[in-house]
Amino acid sequence: MSEVSAVGETLESQDKDNYNFVQVSRGYLKEMRKLARKSPLGHEILYYLVEHMGKTTNAVVCSYKTICETTEASRASVGRAIKILKDDNWIETVKIGNATAYCVNERAFWQAGRNQRRYAIFSATVIASESEQDSNFREKAKQELTYVPIISSKERITMGNEVLTPPDQKDLDLD
Repeated sequence: MSEVSAVGETLESQDKDNYNFVQVSRGYLKEMRKLARKSPLGHEILYYLVEHMGKTTNAVVCSYKTICETTEASRASVGRAIKILKDDNWIETVKIGNATAYCVNERAFWQAGRNQRRYAIFSATVIASESEQDSNFREKAKQELTYVPIISSKERITMGNEVLTPPDQKDLDLD
């Protein structure tokens, strides 16, 4: 049976309602103010990552170009800001081919209950910028993908040049 809060909501419904909330440790507020003075762009990027991080992973995958477009900053400025975030232990980065996973410090920011948090870099929100796609990606998205036939349990599989007997009336199922 579900626990009920003072206003009659179940804890499960509160969890769903609270999905858009991010919790911040009060102990980090002074450090966040320092970061805002030290690197306003780093502060903006940190909040962008927090806004998009996975609920239980605190991770998000996106490119420098996407961050540059979002912040309207140059690649060099974004690089310097991300270096500050890494050096000051706000984030960790993990390279995945040409992409980067940004893992937000879970002691400072989190969404799930403390007992649900887990560090799983391999599971992340991925942000793909339109400007990084092939120029014809919209047309390709409209094309049908290759059809893969599915054989039902009532169908008979034939191999090669196997000769089939003609169907009788029972096989036709003309109801």
